[in-house]
Amino acid sequence: MSKFDESELVYDPSTLAELESVFGRVRLMDLLSHLNSEIAQRLLAPETDRSALRHDAHTLLSVSGSLGFFELSRRCIEMEQACLLGIDLVAPLRAARSAAKGAIAAIGELEACAIAATTEACAA
Repeated sequence: MSKFDESELVYDPSTLAELESVFGRVRLMDLLSHLNSEIAQRLLAPETDRSALRHDAHTLLSVSGSLGFFELSRRCIEMEQACLLGIDLVAPLRAARSAAKGAIAAIGELEACAIAATTEACAA
């Protein structure tokens, strides 16, 4: 599990465990790598570009939610709503970017753990 406080879980470990049991570790890691790439490309527009930010938020809320990154998904829902309603984007954008940063860090930890597990299995 990520090193973050449990009250601020970046991802749901049970969702990832279920996905791993269905798809296998290699495919799960591929999906997480894809999520990582998506996150790195999103939410970069200035707050004045509501259309781009709304599109980015919508894209991320779907893919992150399906992989158990519910905090990022929730923040992206808030961001998308703010864009649609025409309300101030400063706080929602900051929260979404913070959740995105946390997700990227957590995916890095998960990738490191997967590599370590594979290495250990190969050494045995």
